Amino acid sequence: MKNEVRAEWDPPGEEWPLLFRYVEEVSGKDFDVVVLMTGRLLATIDPETGSCAIDGVYPGSLFAQGGSLTEANENLRSDISKILEDIMVSSRSVEEYRAHIEDFMQTTDDVTVASWKGALNKVRSGQEEGAPSLRKYDASDWSDFAVVEDVREARDHRPLMAIPAPAEDSLLAAGL
Repeated sequence: MKNEVRAEWDPPGEEWPLLFRYVEEVSGKDFDVVVLMTGRLLATIDPETGSCAIDGVYPGSLFAQGGSLTEANENLRSDISKILEDIMVSSRSVEEYRAHIEDFMQTTDDVTVASWKGALNKVRSGQEEGAPSLRKYDASDWSDFAVVEDVREARDHRPLMAIPAPAEDSLLAAGL
């Protein structure tokens, strides 16, 4: 599906290296978990329309688009939620769910990784501004990971799980 969508909408434009965080509580039939994900995204902005396509770097299986970065981010967050729910349906235990999420986080492709690094280098060199509306964050300090905690165990550690921020605060501009 990702490749089909991308073939339909592949605009020339400015590429912005982004960092993201996502937190959600996911409930299943037999167990509930809290998932905290951080990763990297590459946003391509069409200079004429402002439309945005977001391609996952880590995890690489993500893709969303919208009329703006905000709309594409909202669509991305909705898609992540659906993915987490789908994985929940096929998992019989917290351990199995965690393994599926770790596999999901590892998907990537060399082309998208190289594009993200190229866009980051342009921002660092001053050739591109990057995402002007987002807070800049030093990408060299960033880690891509997913933490899956059983809700029964995570209740006492909720502050450590970074209670979900509003969608607009979930993206950072990679730079520095």
